[in-house]
Amino acid sequence: MKYNPRVPSIKDMAVQARKRVPRFALDYLEGGIGEELGLQRNRKDLDDIILCPRYLRDVTSIDTSCELFGRKYDLGIGISPVGLGNMMWPRAEHILSSTAQRMNIPYILSTVSTTPLEDIARLAPDVSWFQLYVPKDVAIMQDLLQRVNRAGFKVLVITVDIPVGAKRERELKNGLILPFRLTPGLLLQVAGRPRWAIKTLRHGTPWFVNLDSYIDAGDTNHLSEFLTSFFMCGVTLERIKMIRSLWQGTLVIKGLLHAEDIEAVVKLGVDGVIVSNHAGRQLDAAPSSVSALQAVPDHLKRETTIMMDSGIRTGLDIVRARALGAKACFSGRSFMYGVAGVGDDGVRQAIEIFRDEITRTLQQLGCVQFSVMDHTWIDGA
Repeated sequence: MKYNPRVPSIKDMAVQARKRVPRFALDYLEGGIGEELGLQRNRKDLDDIILCPRYLRDVTSIDTSCELFGRKYDLGIGISPVGLGNMMWPRAEHILSSTAQRMNIPYILSTVSTTPLEDIARLAPDVSWFQLYVPKDVAIMQDLLQRVNRAGFKVLVITVDIPVGAKRERELKNGLILPFRLTPGLLLQVAGRPRWAIKTLRHGTPWFVNLDSYIDAGDTNHLSEFLTSFFMCGVTLERIKMIRSLWQGTLVIKGLLHAEDIEAVVKLGVDGVIVSNHAGRQLDAAPSSVSALQAVPDHLKRETTIMMDSGIRTGLDIVRARALGAKACFSGRSFMYGVAGVGDDGVRQAIEIFRDEITRTLQQLGCVQFSVMDHTWIDGA
């Protein structure tokens, strides 16, 4: 077995992470918005998808690979962008990216990551994608795109679902301030997590290093307020068209839920879409990502590469999404639970858990190849 049998699932990794990470960091990772109904909806709607197995078939050999934009990956799961990654666990972004490279799955680095993008490109030259929160200032945007291109990223992922910074009650109650500093309340939480504290002291407090040359650290406050002031309040089709003209690599839009929006960006020449409700962190009344995926017309699934994130916790979830037309899925929390709950080897173990669950699910369903899983396996289809 290639993972710890005492921590055999992502759910178990989450339990371990909650014992090792300070409450303010954990709430930032796990929290949603409002009553957090969107978080619950993401899970419930995935759980409601029933697949009907086909037996009387030889399932000795299973192919779990998928192809995205001309590259073959070992699994149909990638690592979603997570801002302030090193706040969840020191050096998390190094561990995530280098493990993704070794295990051949996509890794998306966030604009608001805390590791220089050039370092990540060197650690994971073949699998790293860059996620862009679009700056209001066009000159800053152009400079950032040039840096991403020079570093060697081949896939650019534009997040479009944050027209306004979210009011996340957990973060407000914790008083999470940027630049990150230990207030008396946060210090009490850190005192109970000595491994996190020692590693953070050794590696330094997290900061938006990729934006250093564009912002004054003294101007930042709460995360949502910073995002609203620096980045666009609503990414427009005109701005996407501009980025398409500037970016010669693969272009993906993340955060769309409505079929008409997907159709609009496809007409502009984007290469793919990640259907996502931002993990239930922006609008509590938004549809779940998987229900939005179900509503994407078949012709769009044929015309462009449709992917999905939000709510993914098991290999079964990934197979469910594939049956609904997603070429691949992404998850951020799952892999953060791995590194925070298990340590440096936790990301590898999380990937192996997904690999094992995908393989077993495909065998149970009578499907020998992940890439051919489709709606015919959905019960009642």
